[in-house]
Amino acid sequence: MTRFRRKHGNNLALLAVGLTVGLLLATSWRVPAGTHAGEANDREERIYLSIERLETEQRDLRETLGSLRRELSERQSAAEAESDRLEALRAELERQQLLAGLTEVHGPGVRIILDDSAANPPAGADASPYLIHEQDLRDIVNLLWMAGSEAIAINDERLVASSSIYCVGSTVMVNSTRLSPPYAIRAIGNPRVQQDYLRNPSYLPILKEKKRIYSLRFDVDAQASLVLPAYRGAFLTEYARPGE
Repeated sequence: MTRFRRKHGNNLALLAVGLTVGLLLATSWRVPAGTHAGEANDREERIYLSIERLETEQRDLRETLGSLRRELSERQSAAEAESDRLEALRAELERQQLLAGLTEVHGPGVRIILDDSAANPPAGADASPYLIHEQDLRDIVNLLWMAGSEAIAINDERLVASSSIYCVGSTVMVNSTRLSPPYAIRAIGNPRVQQDYLRNPSYLPILKEKKRIYSLRFDVDAQASLVLPAYRGAFLTEYARPGE
């Protein structure tokens, strides 16, 4: 009986030792497993956070890029509008310079040659009817303006609004420049209309009469292309002032 109890006690002791060893082994296996799972979860969380951060940065970059594109488009539109405005101002300046006679121009028109008579006046006769005078030039210029001429020059002196044609003794002055015959008057415009005015018997009656009687030279030719120089004189103003 005593042997049986001792043997049974030994078995219980062995069972207790076995359970303890088994519990320790199980615990030793579970702790590392839990540690690896925690590291994996931390790594996944860091990845998710990185992805969220990158997505936020991409969204911000897209918004910035869109804003920059809108600003660029607005600036391009403003630059184009400014360019169009400058082009319009440049075109208007060129038009005003053309009207003021400040630029060289070319186009169709007529050429008129006026010259003193080649005939000698009789002894003691007045030589005046045999000569071209400033009034003859003024009459032709005024008629050419009436005919719609857009630019006129006399012996390369471009006529503008302030031009003057006058006589000092026997010398004709245009734009304060002394001219001598023959006088070449060139006018850009519609050649047919210009010639109709010049040939109309109601216009220039005195000049045409002097040509018939005293053999003054008065020739008119249509020209397909004329080139007129720019006005080279000064613009003098004494009373005119810019408007406010």
